[in-house]
Amino acid sequence: MNQKTNETKHLLAESLKRRMTHYPFDRITIKDITDEAGFIRATFYNHFKDKYDLVEWIFREEIIAPGEYYFQKGEYREGIRLMLSNIERDKAFYLKAVKIEGQNSFEQMVFRAFFALIGEILRENPPQMEGAPHLFQPEILAEYYATAETFLLMKWLRDGMSFRAEEVEKAHWFLISVSLEDIRKEISASEKE
Repeated sequence: MNQKTNETKHLLAESLKRRMTHYPFDRITIKDITDEAGFIRATFYNHFKDKYDLVEWIFREEIIAPGEYYFQKGEYREGIRLMLSNIERDKAFYLKAVKIEGQNSFEQMVFRAFFALIGEILRENPPQMEGAPHLFQPEILAEYYATAETFLLMKWLRDGMSFRAEEVEKAHWFLISVSLEDIRKEISASEKE
C-alpha cells in the first residue's frame, strides 16, 4: 500500500473515531466521515465499500496487525497483551464499536480478523496430532480459537472494560492454557478445603 493510500485510510479512520465519540454509529453517514476528514465521498469509496468495512479495517490495522508480529514468532501471550492494551488505549471507540449489531456486527468483524490471523499461523505450522486428525485441520482449529478469542474480547467490551487489560490478559491466558478437567479439579480441591 502506498503512503498516500495509507494516509487517506488513516484520516478516514480518525474521522470515524471522532464522530463515534459524539454520535451512535448508525447515525453516522459516509458524508459525515468524509466532510470531517476533508475528502469527497468518492475518496471514501476508493478505499472502503462502506462504514462497516472501515471499522473492520481499523480493528485489523490497530489491533490485529500489531499482535500478528508476536503470533508469527509463537509469542501468543505477548500478542494478546499488545492487542488488549491497544484496545484499552482507544477505549472510547471500542466501547462504541461493540454496539454495532446486525448483519455486519462488530462481533463478526472481530471473529473474521482472529480467524484469518490464527488460520494463517496454523497453515504455516500445521499441528501434528494423533487421533481424530480431521478435527485438527487448520480451518477447524482456527474457528475454535477465533471463537474463544472473540468471546473473551466481546465479554470484556460488553462489560464496559471494567477490568484493566493486564487482568484480562491473565484471565485469558489461564482460560486458553488449562483444560476444563484442570478447572474442575481446581474447583473440587478448593471445595474440600
